[in-house]
Amino acid sequence: MKAVATARSEPAPLPVSRVIDEFQEAVVADLPEDDLTGRLERRQYVIDRLKLDFSRDAARLAAQFEADNTGDLLDAPTAGEWIRHNCKTTSSVAYDAINVGEQLHRLPECADAVAAGEIGFAHLSVIARTAKALDGLRTEPAFTEDELLQRARESSAGRLWHYCMRLRHALDPEGVAQEQRIAVEQRRLQFSVWDDGSVVISGQLDPVGGAALRTALEPLAQPMGEGDDRCLERRQGDAIVELSLHSLDAGLVPQHASQRPHLQVTTTLETLQGLPGSPAADLEFSTPISAVTVQRLACDANVARVVFGPGSVVVDVGRAARVVSGSSRRALNARDQHCRWPGCERTASWSAAHHVVHWTQGGRTDLSNLLLLCHRHHWMVHEGGWKLARSDDDRVLAIPPVYDYWRAPQLQPSSRQ
Repeated sequence: MKAVATARSEPAPLPVSRVIDEFQEAVVADLPEDDLTGRLERRQYVIDRLKLDFSRDAARLAAQFEADNTGDLLDAPTAGEWIRHNCKTTSSVAYDAINVGEQLHRLPECADAVAAGEIGFAHLSVIARTAKALDGLRTEPAFTEDELLQRARESSAGRLWHYCMRLRHALDPEGVAQEQRIAVEQRRLQFSVWDDGSVVISGQLDPVGGAALRTALEPLAQPMGEGDDRCLERRQGDAIVELSLHSLDAGLVPQHASQRPHLQVTTTLETLQGLPGSPAADLEFSTPISAVTVQRLACDANVARVVFGPGSVVVDVGRAARVVSGSSRRALNARDQHCRWPGCERTASWSAAHHVVHWTQGGRTDLSNLLLLCHRHHWMVHEGGWKLARSDDDRVLAIPPVYDYWRAPQLQPSSRQ
């Protein structure tokens, strides 16, 4: 008579809980409290042993789902989904456990090595995935447990995975190529907009596409200039924005309707001047933006005048004119060569022409009033509250704000105060 999992998914009655508590203490009872590394290694060994047994049971459950109506009894489409929901884990963990359990009959030495603490369950998982991928190949010997076990004893699970990928390609190049073709077809990128206009990005790239993106962002995500204490995630976020802006500024994006794509800001003259009571400006694909952001974008931009009549009817559209002319920009590039923020060496082609005194406030658009600033440091001067000053020997000095703008919003001036 075959044992079938019951339909009820509540935890078993737990005097077991007391046994587990006692067991947890016994596992590290011989180790002093301050031997943290020893205690961690001991606990991880126990976790790996439990995972090994878990995978055996997971594979047995999967076999029952395949053989009869266990799925109907448990109200689950697959064993993996039942494990995910009832064992409070993720799909990847559930299906990985099933796969390891299904491959254990081919990996007896590896299972013994996990039980002996010679390799971890993570090593066994990599070897099991490799065994499944090579299952059914005519190449002899298609899979050798001894070789991979020896590699597992000598390397981390990550390094073992790389070795197994090379081995799989040697034995089954078409299978690896097919997996990579599928990964390309599964590329996706999704933008979700929060109430404040912030954009949350989620997606998936194949290994080669991911490598291309990371390679492009890596040099832009390095610390820049003095006092750069941004974490890696923040630097990578800044890098993808900088890469996007540079692609637009340099005309690297294909034209649409015979026009080069660019950020288009619609603003009133009062907003551009930063006058009190002026409305926020409009930017395509964005919520309305502040006057200081408009002024930063207008430092080095094409500006066109549009005159509206009664009923918001356009009565005149002027020709777009570059704020910083081509000859002035070439001279500025030759003089500064890179971002002038102390310690920053972002090249001129990746920097904007910044007006020390903004042209809307009467500042001149000539070399005496212009500096090259990269995207990050240009933002810090306009929106971030930093000030720039020249020393007697013509060095540029960066003066921090008196408080952190993003940490202390309650200190910012408000029309309600």
